[in-house]
Amino acid sequence: MGRGRRSQGDRGALSRFDLRGQAEKFADELTELFNHTVTSGIRIVAVTDKDAQQARIGYGISPSDLSAIGMIPLTLGRKPPRLYIGLLYKMAPDEPGRYPMIVSSVMYLSPDSGGSGELLHYDYERNKADDYPEAHLQVCATSAEWEQAMRNYGPKGRPLKKLHLPVGGRRFRPSVEDLIEFLVREQLADGRRSWKKHVGEGRRGFEERQLRAAVRRNPDIALAILREEGHIQ
Repeated sequence: MGRGRRSQGDRGALSRFDLRGQAEKFADELTELFNHTVTSGIRIVAVTDKDAQQARIGYGISPSDLSAIGMIPLTLGRKPPRLYIGLLYKMAPDEPGRYPMIVSSVMYLSPDSGGSGELLHYDYERNKADDYPEAHLQVCATSAEWEQAMRNYGPKGRPLKKLHLPVGGRRFRPSVEDLIEFLVREQLADGRRSWKKHVGEGRRGFEERQLRAAVRRNPDIALAILREEGHIQ
């Protein structure tokens, strides 16, 4: 799964996959993470489609508008937010139908509440069809150096914001904790006193889930490492 403090979905095979329940747990984890780090009183929600085959998790979504991406205001009090995060995850059962799987995610940074202005965005799309990297970063900026490089070497007429920078692939892609850490450390958003603790806990949960998924798909490598380290005979 994309991230989270707890790893309920990966602690054992799910005898009957509860998409709604898993999506709501994930939404609760995201809500807790944001309100313990860079926001006050926001709520991330989960909505399943009419066939219960896919769930969307985000801010400001509803059953009547599953594609909307609400902008999360980054503020801890009454001060007006300087920046907003747009966030949307899509979740479905994995191929065997036993565990939750993030099919796609987008998280982007904007200076306005409508999200029309964009500073950067992280995208992830499983089995992406257009040959771009499944997980990538796009930065909406430019410089004289980039413009010169594009004129001399790159595809003509493509600014920096159109370039897809690979970021770790399916298994090791950035998580929302990374974006929160960036915002607080670079003083682009205020963070609560305990923000490091909650970011660290969330990141460990994400890494554990990714590790479990990697082991399930590569059991021979996992067994070989355990034998090398003397954990099993």
